[in-house]
Amino acid sequence: MDSQISFSFSDVIIPKEDKILSRNILIDRWSKYWYCFTNVKWKDDLKEFLKLVRKTKPFDSADHCSYAFRIRSPEWILLEWKWDDWETWAWQCILRELKRKNVEQVILVVSSHFWWIYLQNDRYRNIVDVARMAIDKIEN
Repeated sequence: MDSQISFSFSDVIIPKEDKILSRNILIDRWSKYWYCFTNVKWKDDLKEFLKLVRKTKPFDSADHCSYAFRIRSPEWILLEWKWDDWETWAWQCILRELKRKNVEQVILVVSSHFWWIYLQNDRYRNIVDVARMAIDKIEN
């Protein structure tokens, strides 16, 4: 198992690519999940990327669209934030995965289109799986 805490800045993972959008990355009982991420420097990059995501299919029509980001300021202050649109605790799953792999300077968005089948707690497992797929893409 990977360590949960980082004591140095040498193992920080920063995405090399900008604006990665995925399509139908995970399908579970007709519910579909997508992710997108980008490298961000500061708040202006966040605002620009979120505007782009809100205009891009399938994120514009998603039932739930949650995100988390970790940004280190020029003063070396780590800013972490998360948001979900009433998919309670989905943001926590995303932020926890970013912290676990020590990914910084990134915003990760996970969206889902639900079919009429109740997924119960599998929806959180799916969000974690999609977040891990995105982080694997960031690492490579």
